[in-house]
Amino acid sequence: MSYTIEQKVKNHIYLYQVESYWDKEKKQSRQKRIYLGKKDPLTGEVIKEKNIYAAWDYGHTYFLQAIAKTIGLTAELKKAFPEKWNELLTLALFKTIEGKPFYLCNDWLDTVELEEKPVLSSQHISVLLRELSGEKDSIFQFFTTWAKRQKDANRFIVFDITSVSSYSKGIDFVEWGYNRDKESLSQINLGVIFGRPVDLPLFYSLYPGSIHDVSTLTNIITELGVLSLDSTTFILDKGFYSAANLSRMSGIKHIIPLPVRTNKEKELVEKYQDRLRSSEYAFNYNQHVEYCAKDNISIANTDYHAYVYLNEKKQVEQRGKFLKSIIECEQYLIDTGYRKKKEFDDFFKERKPDLTPYFVLQKTGSKYIILRDNTAIDKTLARMGIFVLLTNTELDGEEVLRLYREKDGVEKCFDSLKNNLSLKRLRIHSQEALEGLLFIEFIALILYSYLSKVLRETGMNKTLSIPEVLFELRKIKKIQFGRKKTIISEMSKRQREIFKAFDISPLS
Repeated sequence: MSYTIEQKVKNHIYLYQVESYWDKEKKQSRQKRIYLGKKDPLTGEVIKEKNIYAAWDYGHTYFLQAIAKTIGLTAELKKAFPEKWNELLTLALFKTIEGKPFYLCNDWLDTVELEEKPVLSSQHISVLLRELSGEKDSIFQFFTTWAKRQKDANRFIVFDITSVSSYSKGIDFVEWGYNRDKESLSQINLGVIFGRPVDLPLFYSLYPGSIHDVSTLTNIITELGVLSLDSTTFILDKGFYSAANLSRMSGIKHIIPLPVRTNKEKELVEKYQDRLRSSEYAFNYNQHVEYCAKDNISIANTDYHAYVYLNEKKQVEQRGKFLKSIIECEQYLIDTGYRKKKEFDDFFKERKPDLTPYFVLQKTGSKYIILRDNTAIDKTLARMGIFVLLTNTELDGEEVLRLYREKDGVEKCFDSLKNNLSLKRLRIHSQEALEGLLFIEFIALILYSYLSKVLRETGMNKTLSIPEVLFELRKIKKIQFGRKKTIISEMSKRQREIFKAFDISPLS
């Protein structure tokens, strides 16, 4: 069965013959398009072109499909979704390359060449997203086999949460809560487990927008066991710190900051802050001298090594910023001419509540003047640049610091999701569509993270961003002459360098 379709591009209408065929391997009907030529605007007849029948953007899609095979993404999608894997991967390719809404995907497919090109109308994509939400067993199967595939390459894993704002009123998990983007919108919370040094996302969980970080860890610990990730070292941010969470984590190796101004943190800082600059505690880290003192403490019946660090560079920055805010605040109050106690109280309450402890009011006759509380200021200055990391591993202080600072991969992961893959604000209006969308976004995130990893490791990130790489490869065309003969356009030196950096065979 075949039929003709029209596609309008600017002032021209192009005609394609669509042929349906039966895919024996997949046991389903599929389609392919054959370019016929332009439509005559007067007669409606086909204006056949003598030489080139069609040309498609090819380099970037070939490149990403090759990467998906290299890292095992294609294989794991095939296992979990034997009937839908190609549609899911195609949507992820579209998100990675274009970062645009899915309703534009089918038009994009007309311009590119793929190994297997599905038909993805807006209606079909909507149905696909809803169906995905009901296939939780298949999604979790993917997570399990994907995490297992990366297991040997992971030395530790990082878990963190971000908020995704939404205008929707029809999604169960959209609630008001702490919005990390500082937007006055309700949100969902998205938690991602990120493997290091493989530098790839392994798993994600969806949480209601009102849930705090510290409350999410119970389920994550269970999921780590199911995914066979509980034997690696777990890196957590301070938002997950609580005695209850540490008790639950007692059987899992982990590193976590001790939050500022907890009693334990105060005791350790006071114990070491006056002698931490001793050469006894100095070590080289990334071409800078840092300081680290080791102590042992017990929290929630768990024994920890507590590493107390001093970063002098950070200390200088923090001290300068803090003193600048004190001086500017003091000068502003002098310039305004405040003289009444209520005026000072209202100012600090409404505008500078964080600076309240560092000033005192002194009554002079019937008026008040503002003075610095130098004791309080000096006490705060003395502890700047000092922080404490806890671990129940036998890693030394230098290694613990290195592992903790390398956790920024998950923060870059969130940045890619929101800015490069267009997930900054949700515009979907059902829980089912949301769950399907997030899974495809996660597949795209795996591809994007791998691109970022290789560019960084090869040093190409100094001259090329990911969008620039994909734009450069987009220039490679697949050109069809007549109905049979096809060629690939010539590759430039830069394009060959990109393929070489990713260890992918160039097109020929």
